[in-house]
Amino acid sequence: MLRAAIAFFTRLPVGRAPLPSSFQGILVWLPVVGLLVGGLVTLAVCLTGLVLPTSLCGILGCLVWVLVTGGLHLDGVADCGDGLSVETSPARRLEIMKDSRLGTFGGTALFFVLSLKAVSLAALTESFQNGYESLLSLAGICCMAAILARSLVFLAMRLPSARPEGLGEALHAGLSRHHEYLALAAGPLICLLNGWQGLLAFAAALLMTCFLLSAARKRLGGVTGDVFGCLIESVECTVLVVSTLFLN
Repeated sequence: MLRAAIAFFTRLPVGRAPLPSSFQGILVWLPVVGLLVGGLVTLAVCLTGLVLPTSLCGILGCLVWVLVTGGLHLDGVADCGDGLSVETSPARRLEIMKDSRLGTFGGTALFFVLSLKAVSLAALTESFQNGYESLLSLAGICCMAAILARSLVFLAMRLPSARPEGLGEALHAGLSRHHEYLALAAGPLICLLNGWQGLLAFAAALLMTCFLLSAARKRLGGVTGDVFGCLIESVECTVLVVSTLFLN
């Protein structure tokens, strides 16, 4: 199941894993996928930091983040930016989000999410460049961002699906209460390991989650796969930005 989760939610070379008939037993591994993503981003910024300016390290770290996930969640950012921003009916918003063309609001949302991630990673890399403990601190922040984002997806799954035939409905169908509790616990746990910094990041991430889910319920009537993707990117971005507040 872990291999199937990695194959579906990342672009890591784990071999050809057949797509499951449902997500049953796979969703519980989402926090582990976040751990892999955060660890690889940390490795990328640390290695590039040996030879490149920190500003470039942040951009390259953001690029690795996109490459590892295959831009899967960025599509949700763009679609939610286009669909949730317009004043029209929920049905029309869903049509806009299903359209593959990128609109102005979607492009703007992508720009700010990627820019904030890159700048935050650059600032964090510059602060944590001395010694083994600094490396662990940077890894803790990157992993916290990726794990917490995927953990909070399980809160979003408590909302009804706005598009019965979409990915959101498939994720709902693959969710069990036992796995939901396990995955939800992973987010607060990684935040506790990061001390006060983690607790503040957790509070900010919850606010971001409530804001996005409230908008989705009001404007779409529920959640979709795009909303899940947008939530992951938004929470990751929020955690990284909040973490920069603790830099010396």
